[in-house]
This record gives sequence, structure tokens and C-alpha cells, in this order.
Amino acid sequence: MNVSLLHFAGGIQLLEGVEITVLLPVILAVICFIGFVGNLLISAVLVHDFRKGKTSIVNALVINLTTADLLIILFCIPIRAVTYSKQSWSFGNFVCKTTDWFLHCCLVAKSFTLAAMGQARYNYVLNPPKFLHLHPKRLLGIVLSIWTISVVLPIPHVVFTTMKEEQSITLCVFEIPFYASNFMNVFSKIYPVVAYMLPMIFTATCYMKTMLRTKPRRNRTPNPRHQSKRITLMLMCVSSAYGLMWLPEWIGWIWARHSHSKSGNPPPTFMIYVQVLLFVNSMVNPMILMAMSEDFREGFVSIWGLVKCRSPRGAGESRSPKAEENGAETGTSIIHSLQDLQNLPIQGHSEASANKTGIILPDVEHFWQHRRNTTAAEETDPIPWEHEENLQSAQ
Repeated sequence: MNVSLLHFAGGIQLLEGVEITVLLPVILAVICFIGFVGNLLISAVLVHDFRKGKTSIVNALVINLTTADLLIILFCIPIRAVTYSKQSWSFGNFVCKTTDWFLHCCLVAKSFTLAAMGQARYNYVLNPPKFLHLHPKRLLGIVLSIWTISVVLPIPHVVFTTMKEEQSITLCVFEIPFYASNFMNVFSKIYPVVAYMLPMIFTATCYMKTMLRTKPRRNRTPNPRHQSKRITLMLMCVSSAYGLMWLPEWIGWIWARHSHSKSGNPPPTFMIYVQVLLFVNSMVNPMILMAMSEDFREGFVSIWGLVKCRSPRGAGESRSPKAEENGAETGTSIIHSLQDLQNLPIQGHSEASANKTGIILPDVEHFWQHRRNTTAAEETDPIPWEHEENLQSAQ
């Protein structure tokens, strides 16, 4: 053969067994569903917080992290599930060339996003007023830089991936010709360092410095410091989970490229295991954020309350339109009566009582018009005999 390295891309093919063709696709489908729901909820909570005015660089970078996870879940896991099920390639040459490249783009983007989150968290703890508010231009520059590096670094996966026919079966393979073996030897040493080791070391250093900065002090209340330390611990757990779950994939990746004999290649079972473990990380990240952050739980509850309140309102409006019209007319009449009451002048005790009630019946109004200017002397005396006796004695 005219190649120095040959292995499968887009999932291992030409294997047999119910565990590979049935059980493994079912496991990937479960990971895909749970990860999609979890990352979508995290993104919805953060977007809801942005609309309420709660903005920060860390929250925006968490959205970038969940976006990378959603891309892996939507475009990488289903392709591998179908490949494991059919044990052949059925997505065409373009998808074959870009499937591993796209997966590594998302993984490198996650790695650099976690490093940027660690740096942003350290800057916030070091100087909270300066890094409290979100600067769109600065954030856009960070995100564009992350994705530009992520797109450029794994380009050799596009160049050396191709389709092959093997006994009337279409396969997607990654093969390195002899003329490119020296380049790939250098690339296989530099790429893990740039894409994995340096970002993980930088992230760990930022969180260690942040934890030292967030130690409680004597003259300050412990609650803000405790909350800041808990947020730092949560972000550190997300970064640690990603680093530990990507490490076996890198071991298999380097093992396959630096083994000089066929018997020295990593076994297929190991390669399948490390790839499934890598996909599990897209499901674990939202679980860590939901479990360790009260803000995410409260945001989810508020979003659920909004969704739950909108549906009964629409049902009530379609169910009783007449009642709604009557209620609107009653409310309008009450408003007009209150406005009329504010414009009425104060004229005596009767008009004050009319101001209180807001309604004067015709009979009552007629009664008060006859009784308004009368005095106690003009009214009928209930005991006239006493007044007659007084008049006679006076005479």
C-alpha cells in the first residue's frame, strides 16, 4: 500500500455483533436526546437572563459552549449512530471529508471557550466593576478568534479523509500517503499540545488563582464570597469534566498515529468506548450547570412559569369571549364613573354622598331637590301641643 497510516473516519466500520449494530446506536440516540434538551434549556435560560438585563462575558461564553455541544449533537452523533448501525458509509464524499474535521472544530472550540471562561472569571473576581457588564465588540472578537482557530487547526482531517470501495462496500477512511508522513508526524505532535494541553493548563491555572482570590476575609460578609466561590467551582467542574472525557480520545488518536505496526493499533473496542465517552460530555455539561447553579434552576422555573401561564390565558380567551366583552365593558364603565366623580364639585352633604357612590337615582335626586333648602323650623313639628301651651302661657 502507498499509505503510512489508514484508519476509519466517521465511526468504525466493518464490525459485526448486536452490541455494535443495535445497542451502540441506541446509546448514542439517548445521549443525543438528553444532551439536546439539556443544552437547549441552558441556552434558553441564558437568553432569558439577557433579555432581563443580566449580562456577563462568562454567560455569553457558556452560550458559545452550549452551541458547540448542540452542533456535535445535531451533526456528529447521528452520523456515527447510522454508521455503526449499517457498518458502512452512506452519506457521500463531502460528509466523509468533513465529518472528523467538523467534530474536531467543535471540540477545539469548546477547549478554547473553557480557557476564555477561566480568564473571564479570574478578571471578574480580580476587578468586578470593570468586567461586570458585557462589551459586545470585545465578546464578538473573542468568539470569532475561538472559531477561527478551531476551523484552521484540524484542516488535515479534510485533506487526508476520503471514500474507498472494499468488496462492494463504501467506507470512509483517513489515510496518510508516504509523501505526507513527515508532515503528519510533526502535526500529530503539535496539534494535541495546541488544541488540548495548553488550553487545559491555562484554564486550570486561572481557576486556581481565582480560588485563591475568593478566600473569605474577616471584615466582609461570607455570603457573596461563598457564592463567588461556588460559581468558580461550578465552572471548574465543567472544565475538568471536559478535560477528563477528552483525554482518552487523545490517547487513542496519538496511539493510532504513532504505532508503526498493524498489531500496535488501538483495538476497535477501545476506540468506540473513548468516542462514546467524548459524546457523553455534551450531556454532562448541562447537568453540572443545573445541579450546581441556583440561577439556572430559578431561570428554568421562571421560563416554565411563563410557558405555563400563556397557554391557559389563550384557552380562557377562546372559551368565553362574551364574558371577556362584558368584563371589558364593566371595567370601562367603572373607569368613566371614577373620572366623572373626580370632576364633580362638592355641594353639601348630599353631593358628597353622591360623590362616594357615583350614582344618583332619579327619585332620590327629586327628593333632595325638594328637601335641600328646607330648615328645621319649616318642617312639621312632631309635638305641636307643647308649642301651643308655651304660646298661651306667654300671652
